[in-house]
Amino acid sequence: MERDGTIVQVSSLPFSGFPHDFVDFLFRLQFNNTISAIEENKLNYKRLITEPLTRLFYALIPAATAVSKTITTKPSKCVSTMYSDMRFSRDTPMKEYMYLRFREAHRERDILGLYFDMGRERCSYGLRIYRQTAAGMSRIRDGILANEQAFVRELRAMHDLGMTINGDMYVKDKFPDVIDDTLKNLLNRKHFYICKDCPVGETVFNGELANEISCTFAGLKGFYQLISLSI
Repeated sequence: MERDGTIVQVSSLPFSGFPHDFVDFLFRLQFNNTISAIEENKLNYKRLITEPLTRLFYALIPAATAVSKTITTKPSKCVSTMYSDMRFSRDTPMKEYMYLRFREAHRERDILGLYFDMGRERCSYGLRIYRQTAAGMSRIRDGILANEQAFVRELRAMHDLGMTINGDMYVKDKFPDVIDDTLKNLLNRKHFYICKDCPVGETVFNGELANEISCTFAGLKGFYQLISLSI
């Protein structure tokens, strides 16, 4: 069964990696992403991307729900479809990337979640706050300042696991009285996300990718729960 190009009833096969051919397919798609070629591209997209991505999604559900019991795991809400949003991409009908989203339900702004993104060259996975607002970021800063030691502990643990904090920073230090540089790195950002970012390598083509992402999600659990109390 399919809906908008996303398999909602996946086979019972476990995730064993993406086919090596997906890299070449996404490269060629740049030059052949047209309405006239959509039927041919659709068949390859389903085999090379949609099917393994959906198996990866099911493999990651236990890790995602271990972080938060209220996180959304409905396939239609979590797994990217093969089709671009035609309101913004009329000339490129098919996505040239893929993603998974595990987001908190029943929120319209400052939506905490876990993610996986991948194109033909790089992949990234970790924690994001979707539709993040200045007011939401202000609440997060208040929560950090009220519980500095816990946040420092979690931030250092995530750093040790190879995760980085990303997002635009203010030019001027707005928290000169905060001593710990780890906290400053987060407090002085206008918005942020935390991730592992790496080139598409051998683990993408075998089942180890699911294990790596699951371990990263597990390493984010303490920080995720601290943020959820503040946002």
